[in-house]
Amino acid sequence: MSEAGSRPDWSIVIPTYECADLLDPCLRSVMAAVDEQRQTEIVVVDDRSSDRPEDVVERVGGDAVRFHRNAENQGAVANFNACLAEAEGRWIHLLHGDDLVDEGFYDAAGRVFDEHPEVDVFVCRVTYVDEHGTPAETTRSEVSGSGIWKDALEVNTISNRVRPCGIAARREVYDRVGGFRTDLPHGADWEMWVRMAASNTIWFEDRPLARYRRHGASDTAARLLTGANIDERLVCVDIMLEHVPEQDRRGRARKAHLYSTAFAVRLAGRLARERQFKGAFAQLRGAGRAALAAARA
Repeated sequence: MSEAGSRPDWSIVIPTYECADLLDPCLRSVMAAVDEQRQTEIVVVDDRSSDRPEDVVERVGGDAVRFHRNAENQGAVANFNACLAEAEGRWIHLLHGDDLVDEGFYDAAGRVFDEHPEVDVFVCRVTYVDEHGTPAETTRSEVSGSGIWKDALEVNTISNRVRPCGIAARREVYDRVGGFRTDLPHGADWEMWVRMAASNTIWFEDRPLARYRRHGASDTAARLLTGANIDERLVCVDIMLEHVPEQDRRGRARKAHLYSTAFAVRLAGRLARERQFKGAFAQLRGAGRAALAAARA
């Protein structure tokens, strides 16, 4: 690790696995968005892909991007932690290799971190895009006009309102809260955001500055087809309640499980429209399990 005084401002760390075709637009978006007034390192951390992401790094980033290949395949969440281990900067943006960042993200986050020393974490709205990059809906506004997200803990223990591409944090935050939980393959990011919200000040930027890609090859998509995403939501809620005042836990658990019920039903409808009926039925069964958990809370 570098000495604190010699650290770059930004570490943009990009975990990747078997997505070289999507890493190309991801890296191009980063190169276009980097704040030239800041010292920035860009690191691609590959989890033993077979599709040669190093060729993409050389072609798109050249000497401006460092490429690191894990000694062995670790799995998605462990690779997130490998990214954190590679990061040298004061501020860390962990950008998945199939997502994109928009111009203005690093300038906005950097200004917040400079002008508001009390702020530990920066979150912005995110636009969903499909595998071709076509935009769809945008995540909701949590703070009108931007500012401190005062109810971040309450809101995020009920539902995950943060997309990974839309969050950056001071490195001290990760030093305090630790890495991503590898026993939560689907919910590791959600549990991390709640852990951050429990002990840090979060800024919400009320404009979309990143793009979250939905595509059939993603780990999330695979879990939708089996209902494993809902099962892990139920486990995550129980874990995250540790950060909620004891007198509020029962009510928060019920709200979270009811939200998971509605979430699963919505997913079932979407999958049915896409004629993925196996996944739709799996989500409906998950909705039943979530409703039962709400009744027992």
